[in-house]
Amino acid sequence: TWETQATPKAPADEQGQALKQRFYYCTNCKVGGHGQRFCEYFLERPDWRVYPQQRWFEDDKGNEFHCPLGRKLVDFADESHFSRIAMYLRGRAWLEEKTKVLSLGEGLMPETFIIEKGEWKGASPPGDDAVDPLPWFVKEADRNWGTSVHVCAKPSECMSLVKPDATYVVQQHVRNPLLMDDGRKCHIKFYILLLGLEDGVRWHLYTFKDGYLSISPNPWTPEDLTKETQVTIIRSERIAGWKPWSQAYPKCKAAVGKVMERAVTEGKLEGRLNKKQFEILSADFMVDTNGDVWLFEFNMSPVLKDPWDSPKVHDADMIRGALAIVMPGEGYGPGNWDFVGEYHGQPPKPAAPPAQVDSNSETAVDETAKPASNAPQEGEMQDAQGDQAQGAPVQPKEMETTSVVEFSTAAAA
Repeated sequence: TWETQATPKAPADEQGQALKQRFYYCTNCKVGGHGQRFCEYFLERPDWRVYPQQRWFEDDKGNEFHCPLGRKLVDFADESHFSRIAMYLRGRAWLEEKTKVLSLGEGLMPETFIIEKGEWKGASPPGDDAVDPLPWFVKEADRNWGTSVHVCAKPSECMSLVKPDATYVVQQHVRNPLLMDDGRKCHIKFYILLLGLEDGVRWHLYTFKDGYLSISPNPWTPEDLTKETQVTIIRSERIAGWKPWSQAYPKCKAAVGKVMERAVTEGKLEGRLNKKQFEILSADFMVDTNGDVWLFEFNMSPVLKDPWDSPKVHDADMIRGALAIVMPGEGYGPGNWDFVGEYHGQPPKPAAPPAQVDSNSETAVDETAKPASNAPQEGEMQDAQGDQAQGAPVQPKEMETTSVVEFSTAAAA
């Protein structure tokens, strides 16, 4: 596949000078997420063009998948196998799943307890009479958007809120939360760009200097257990004018740096050889009256708004700046993206050995393959479901791609 092939030799003119690519191509393969959005922003550039898509395959549940016409490799597509740039991080489940991220966020997150299949896994919370009179939150581990968050008054009430076959994280409310001037609860929506480079080892981390506050509509009290008061979800206003932001921002930045450094150096995030990978994600932070920041979770593929749909408040500057870092173009810069640091991960794992030939049947045999399926191998789709395999490997002839590249005769600058 493209990820395991050697990088092709760049075309050159008669003098050996590298040729400049004339046009870049993007394809919306209808995967979802931010793929269509990123295509639209790339197409604002004069040297980008649309490359059409076609039906790729249909899985055993009747879901139809698409790819660039002729199964070509394009500069950007939301199907990672057909894109020179992958828009999903390999190993992203370590950031997204609330139980997995705990090891990466150790010392940065509130004390967290886990309920699995109706029982406490590991330590259980203290007794009701041993804790402060603050709310407790019971969150389903693999869901976001606040849709599965339950609130109760005591640790003894947590177990009554769970489903028997699900996993939950349980946390008590932060002590002495910093409230808005009118007494409402708020939390920070903090934006992050993580970029894995083509060598599969180096990672660059950026954080956005602006962001949002999510603010409750009601004044906060620990006795009010309603979701409207305790669970802040919707982005309410830009954060730049919030007075504590100048002190909170560098602390949030440092905390995210620690998490990402751990994720990279411990091999939780995996490099892709010969291919960039990136994601714009967000983190939820709360500030207390001591000025400390507390990390709660990461949101992969967070809500983003465009000027054509939301003229007054949108994220075009964030998106354009991120794409300028991922795919530099003349006249486009990083904007408010702030470089945090470079981290070095483990080299990508070697490609799996080719299938062996059965001398009796003269057919290719792969003893590691799953039952027959026309779905592609893990890593060749969007890598959007926690890097779960999507059926058996496709035969190599099914996965071959050729590149859509058009070069000008002028040498690259």
